[in-house]
Amino acid sequence: MKKILFIFSAFLMISCGNSEEKISEDPADLNSLSGDYNLVEMDGEDIYAEGFILNFNGTEKRLSGKTGCNNFVATYKIQDSIVKFNPPLGTKMYCEGQMEYEEILNEVIPEIRNVRISDKDLIFLSKENQELLNLQKTEDSE
Repeated sequence: MKKILFIFSAFLMISCGNSEEKISEDPADLNSLSGDYNLVEMDGEDIYAEGFILNFNGTEKRLSGKTGCNNFVATYKIQDSIVKFNPPLGTKMYCEGQMEYEEILNEVIPEIRNVRISDKDLIFLSKENQELLNLQKTEDSE
């Protein structure tokens, strides 16, 4: 009995130690994702401290949120293993000193072509595989 218990314990420890993060680069996997994400990086710049929360809805093929001053929504389609976002639509208020990242986001979203999906991160890439947006799932969405 001790041998069986030992073997079971060893198997359990090995299986727990090998839990690797699942990573997918298939845009079709976006269809099953939904939730709130922190915008961690945009076009190579760390902007986590700005506190932008974006909502990703794979069922409706939509990315939305508020960055600084205005709300936006951008829809996308997946075709031939490429994800293409339409230019974001949003409100057009002017807010002194809060619009820098909105302008960058509006330029970056239509450049998205690829995606890297892991358990907590959603990384959108250009056609050259340059990281454009790095989103991290919020604890509330898990």
